[in-house]
Amino acid sequence: MRVHLVTLCLFLSSALYGQSDDQKMKDLFLNLSQVTLGPVNSGEEKKAIDTVDLEQSQITRSMLKDVYHNAYDLYKKGDFVGAKRLTSQILAIDPDYQDAQILQNASIDLKGSPKPLFAEHKLAVDKFDEGMEFYREGRLVDAESRFKEVVQLSPYNLKAKFWLKKCRFKLAHEHFVRGRIFYQKREYKEALDQWYSALVLNPRYPHLQEAIQRVEMQQKNRDMNKKLEAALSLYGEGQTDEALKILDQILAYEPSNNKVRSLMGQIRSEVANQHVVAGRDLYRQGHFNQAIAQWKRATDYGYDTESADQLIAQAKDAIVNRRKALKAEEEAARKRKEEEIVAAKKKAEEKKKQKQTAQTSSVSSSTQTAQNTSAPPLQTAQVSEEDKKASKQHYLLGIEYYMNHNYEQAKNEWILAKKYNPENSDAAAGLEKIDQIYNKGGL
Repeated sequence: MRVHLVTLCLFLSSALYGQSDDQKMKDLFLNLSQVTLGPVNSGEEKKAIDTVDLEQSQITRSMLKDVYHNAYDLYKKGDFVGAKRLTSQILAIDPDYQDAQILQNASIDLKGSPKPLFAEHKLAVDKFDEGMEFYREGRLVDAESRFKEVVQLSPYNLKAKFWLKKCRFKLAHEHFVRGRIFYQKREYKEALDQWYSALVLNPRYPHLQEAIQRVEMQQKNRDMNKKLEAALSLYGEGQTDEALKILDQILAYEPSNNKVRSLMGQIRSEVANQHVVAGRDLYRQGHFNQAIAQWKRATDYGYDTESADQLIAQAKDAIVNRRKALKAEEEAARKRKEEEIVAAKKKAEEKKKQKQTAQTSSVSSSTQTAQNTSAPPLQTAQVSEEDKKASKQHYLLGIEYYMNHNYEQAKNEWILAKKYNPENSDAAAGLEKIDQIYNKGGL
């Protein structure tokens, strides 16, 4: 079952009312990790858990602060044992709670004192004197720590506050000077580390924030220049997509960087032209679908869409023409097959008639046989299947060139088709058409 932590804390506060101080503090440190939320079954529940985690963090800090105030009250009353117990519980939850650590150390130092108020005052005086000794020795970090303890234990100690402020100003000055040295060496990151430390010690240190803003901008420009150099290096190696990604990152930081924007436009234009040229080469080789893919890719890099559409339309027309040519060739082959079958049948019938005539006249048959032996019919050379296939391919290529009005190239292809297969009547017919076009002055 989901439990809202704010409601839980209100419940705890009301439950603690009326109990002893010791029991209140014990119950207040109820381990929040024991409050379960049940299984996560949806995205909405995941969001709810994230919200509860944030609330738990905020409530925990608020609770620790309240417990610290209670521990401080016990300390001021001289109950150093109680103060130590509460600060131990605080540090068990947040070990970095410095105020609780200071209060615990003081409670340990004063534990068992017969005169708590006097001992408390003496402890503050001793820590202050120790801080002054550190300050005179130039140990500013130690001095700042001691003055901070005094102010933490005695918030109204104006003298400790004065020296704490003075000590922090000097520490801030040292960090500022170190940062300036790093800055002069153009070590911007190290300079910023020093100045951030100075800012924590003294937010009002003169000109500190302006210096930080200026160096942050210079560091940012240096980072952007490194990215630009990396992009140019990738571009020089031919890795244009990677170069463009880096340039996009730069523009995300600096949208008004005209230099980067111009370089990006130059690279995109060059890549687009490369795709256009590759598409033209593929088109000339008859790879029309691959050519279309290249031209579409060119538009992704900014190539003119209208020009790309014209190229793509031309390739699609070529695909249609090729299909038509193939279909026409298939139809012509089918007709040739039918004619061959008819011729074979006719030849068989003639042979049958000749056999019948031979049976009726043996003399005529002998004479006919003698004539056949003495004068055999001329035999044409057999064309291999490989040559027929090559002849067909050259014929189809000639058809494509013919459809694109490239008659000279079509003529060359059909001449090759005839060379591979002298019986290719389609190639012979195509050559006759081209001769007619030349004779009519069509070119």
